[in-house]
Amino acid sequence: MTIAQRLNALCLAMLFSLVATNSFAADAADTADQAEAKTVSVFGEADLKVPAQFKATKPQSGIVEHEFVAKSEKNEEATARVTFMAAGGDIQANISRWKGQFSGGDPEAQKSKEMKVGKWDVHIVDVSGKFQERMGGGPFFGGKTVERENYAMTGAIIVHPEGRKYFVKMVGPAEVVTENRDAFVEMIKSIEK
Repeated sequence: MTIAQRLNALCLAMLFSLVATNSFAADAADTADQAEAKTVSVFGEADLKVPAQFKATKPQSGIVEHEFVAKSEKNEEATARVTFMAAGGDIQANISRWKGQFSGGDPEAQKSKEMKVGKWDVHIVDVSGKFQERMGGGPFFGGKTVERENYAMTGAIIVHPEGRKYFVKMVGPAEVVTENRDAFVEMIKSIEK
């Protein structure tokens, strides 16, 4: 092997080492950031205290500001997405859109409730059945639709006194959503504190 070939091989090895080190450091930083993310700011005016059992993860969509994973204690394989984002539109239209993403399910379990939490108006929505999950394309257009049997959602629309809206949703297998619903609602109520 010539000196030039040895130098090229050495440079290539150093480059791979640098890329691997940077990738590892970035992963470690992401993990550290996720471990510390215990609150989510709503419009910089109040915080939601995220339950310890919700684990931070990278958002699957660019419109989602924060995302966590909720797990089931009974079934380690089952997880639900917990997403946070500012959004707009009419409250009832958004609730209808959320409900329209599900079909079937127990009619008694499909409900919404409005409450006052400090200065915030909050709408809690529960829906279950067969979930029409859109893969890519965003909430209003395009993308492939995948049907998810026995799914549920607990969602919250948090309304600022000036009318701005913040959406928090937990969507996944019904068993996971049901198991984590109380913790989710307590998180939403923590905006008052």
